[in-house]
Amino acid sequence: MPNAHPPEPPLAAKEALGDAEAYPLLRDLVGLATTNLEDPAHERWEKPHYVAAARYLVSVATKWGLRARIFDPLTDLPGVEGLHGIPRPNVIVDLDVGAPERILIMSHYDVVPVPAEQRARWKTPPHELTFRSDGLFYGRGSADDLGSGVVPSLIAVKRLQGDRSLRRNIRLLICCDEETGGSGGIDGLKAHDERLALTDPERLLAGEVALIPDGDPHATAGSSGVLFLDGTFARPVELPRVVAFGESLVALQSLAEAWTSIYPSPDWPDHGAPAPTITGRATVTKFDATGELDGPAGRSRVGAIHAETDATNQIAQSVTLVVHGAAPQLSRLSGDLALLLPPPFRLETARATALTVPAGSLALSVVGTSAHAGYPHRGHNPVPATLQLLDRALRSGLLDSVSPLAATFGVDLRLIPEMPMDVGVQAALDYARSWSSTHDREARVDAPPDRGRGGYALRSDHPALLKMERILASVFGVPGIFGEYGGTDASSLLGLRTPRGEPLPALVFGLMGRTSHIHEAEENLDPIGVARVTETIRRFIAEP
Repeated sequence: MPNAHPPEPPLAAKEALGDAEAYPLLRDLVGLATTNLEDPAHERWEKPHYVAAARYLVSVATKWGLRARIFDPLTDLPGVEGLHGIPRPNVIVDLDVGAPERILIMSHYDVVPVPAEQRARWKTPPHELTFRSDGLFYGRGSADDLGSGVVPSLIAVKRLQGDRSLRRNIRLLICCDEETGGSGGIDGLKAHDERLALTDPERLLAGEVALIPDGDPHATAGSSGVLFLDGTFARPVELPRVVAFGESLVALQSLAEAWTSIYPSPDWPDHGAPAPTITGRATVTKFDATGELDGPAGRSRVGAIHAETDATNQIAQSVTLVVHGAAPQLSRLSGDLALLLPPPFRLETARATALTVPAGSLALSVVGTSAHAGYPHRGHNPVPATLQLLDRALRSGLLDSVSPLAATFGVDLRLIPEMPMDVGVQAALDYARSWSSTHDREARVDAPPDRGRGGYALRSDHPALLKMERILASVFGVPGIFGEYGGTDASSLLGLRTPRGEPLPALVFGLMGRTSHIHEAEENLDPIGVARVTETIRRFIAEP
C-alpha cells in the first residue's frame, strides 16, 4: 500500500467513477507505482512493485467475496527462461456460477516508467492520483491500464456476483509485463496452457470470448502487433557511423508503411493518421551513446546522447546532447546548431536529463512532442531530428568526427493486425542485415523473441464484435468498428481457441481518448469513462 494518500477529491468526482470502491482502488494502484522497465541493451530489468500490487489486488478481490489467486511463471512453471529471476505475478479472479460458458476479461497492472525529463512536466506527482479543477484525474497509469482496465473490470465482476440471472462464468486476468511484450504476463499464461489439453479445466485462458479494456472507446476488430528491436555496435565507433546506423533504423519506416491493413483507422482523416487504414510503423525511440571526456584540443565533441525515455514504446519529448570542448567553441555552438535543426523541433539548454553533465560541458536538448510509440503521428519524434542535426553538424565541421562512442538504439516496430510476428521479424532483420552488410558490418539489430507479438485480426462481422459495437454505441455514443494502433494483449491471443475449438475472439475497447496522454506527462482520465467501461463489461456479460 502507498505510504500516503493524496488530497481527497470532491464527492461528485468520486461518484462519477460509478462505484464507492472505485476511487480508493484507483488511488492505491496509482500510488503503488507498478513500473515496468526492460532495457536489454543496458542489461536493465526493473519491476520493483509487482509483488505488492498483486497481493493488494488479491486482498481487494477477496474482501469483496471473489475468489482470487496469483499465477507467477517464475515459480509456477518449471524450466521457465528469460525472466531474469524477477517475480511476475498475475492475478486471476474467478466468478463461477456453474454456467457452461466463461467470459475472459484481460487487463494489466504494469505501467511505463516516468523518465527524468518527463517529471519536470508533471504538474502533480505522477504516482499520486490527483483530481484537478478541469474534472480529470491525473497520474501514471490512471488511464493505461489501471483506470481503463483494472478498476472497471474488478468493479464489474463485483457487481455481477450479485446478479442471480447471470448465465456466464467470469475470469478476470490482471496481468503484468504488457508494456514490454508480455513475457511474464500473457505469454506465461499461454505457456501454462500449452501443456494441457484444450478441454482441460485447469487451462487459464479457457473462454468463449476475451474482453480487453485497454484501448479507445470503440469496437476494435484488429490490433497491431509490436516488435522491440535493439540496435548495437560491437565496440565504440565514431559519431558518423553512429549517425548513419541510426538513420538506417529510421528508414525502417519506409518498409513498415508499405504494410497496409484492411481495418479503418480511427485517426483518419482529422487526427494525423497517414492513411485511411492502419499501416505499419517504425519508430526509433531510444538513442543512447557515451564517450570519453578526452579528445582533440579545441574541438567540440559529443560525450553523451540520451533520448529522455526509459520505455521503448514511448516517444521521448527530447534528446539530450552533452558536448565537451573549449569554452570559446562551446559558447557559439548552441546558436550554430540551432540553425541546422528543422522545424517544428527546437534546440534549448537541457532542463532535466538522466545524464550526468560534467562541469564545463554544454547540455543541449532537441525538443519535440512526446507520444505513445504506437501512435507516432500524434507526436514529433526528436530522435530522427537529432540524427539529422548531428549529420549536418559533422558535415559543417562543428563537431569532432573522430572521438568514439558506445551507442545503442531501440526501435518500436508496429505490425498491421493481419501480420504474424515471424513475418515482421524476418522482414525487419532482412532489412537490417542487408544494410549492415553493405555499410557497416559492426552494426547489428536483434529482435528478442520474448519482447514482441504479432498482430490480431478478427472478422468485422463476428457476432461478438457486433454485440460490442452495439453496447459501446449505447454507453459511449461511439459507433463503428476500427483497427487499433497501439497493440494490446489481443495480439497475444491469436491462435488460441475456445473449449469448442473455435478461434478465441478478443474485443478491445476502453476510455483512452486522444487527450489521455498515455505514456506521457499529465496522463489522465475522465472519471465518467471508468463508469462507462464498467457498464460496458457488465452489459456484455449479462446480456444475451
